[in-house]
Amino acid sequence: MAPSTPGVRHIELAEDGANHSHEVVISPGLTTAFRIHGATIDRDGTLLEGRERMWVSVADEAILLVPSEQVVAGERLRLTVAFKGGTLPASATFTLVVHPALAERQVEIYRQSRSAVSLRAEVKEKDTQLQQCREQLDRLQGGLKQPGGLLGLIATGQTGEKGVTLEDITEALVLQPGDPLRVQTVRSFRSAKQVAVELWLELPAGTASWMAEGLMLRGRGGEELKGLSFWQDVPTTSEMPRRVVVAAQATEKEAHGPFTLKLWDAGGQRTITLGNVTFP
Repeated sequence: MAPSTPGVRHIELAEDGANHSHEVVISPGLTTAFRIHGATIDRDGTLLEGRERMWVSVADEAILLVPSEQVVAGERLRLTVAFKGGTLPASATFTLVVHPALAERQVEIYRQSRSAVSLRAEVKEKDTQLQQCREQLDRLQGGLKQPGGLLGLIATGQTGEKGVTLEDITEALVLQPGDPLRVQTVRSFRSAKQVAVELWLELPAGTASWMAEGLMLRGRGGEELKGLSFWQDVPTTSEMPRRVVVAAQATEKEAHGPFTLKLWDAGGQRTITLGNVTFP
């Protein structure tokens, strides 16, 4: 099951001035915005570890940062935000944890008690996320009651008038230099209600086996497809190419691309990035 994209993060600073560190996930090429409520940022006292590998903009009440491709998955960088005025807390500390794709895009920091409007908005967002999880569970449970194979495609109306179409997109892909896996063959598929990508991957000789743990499939405008999932039955090794299949919900008029597909193993330490992914 693919991880869901994080929404708005809300952090309340301790009123007693205790400077606890809060973890925030960042990713190469993606913007993370910190917005401060109830305080003004002291730019001279604000420190960011690894700043030379990021684009950073600091304003009176906000910090924007975009990590470069030089940051490493699993790396932990300290951000200390100092405040003007002499009241507590005088600063806030954040541990920026690098992940290949699942950056927290908006972080709201409250130096004083939050308003009822803000709290209601957060509760509403969590209710929406819970409802999405329930709907996804209903789809999975419903799928268990459906027949499998070709019979299942027909029974669930997946084939449409054109059936299932496929395209070999191996030659058109844009690969990331230095990726730990080699791409042997990539084919994309489309049915009436879904799109999918089948990747055959292999590892260089002497490399430890690789098993996909998560993925991201994102368009040029940052849009992501719904119902994203993946399947890999056995780890990829240097002895034999192995298959990974990625699927998402899309009608015949949607999701033609191009998309960027990222797959990573446990902890995001080894990531493969495929650009210019298209569907028939």
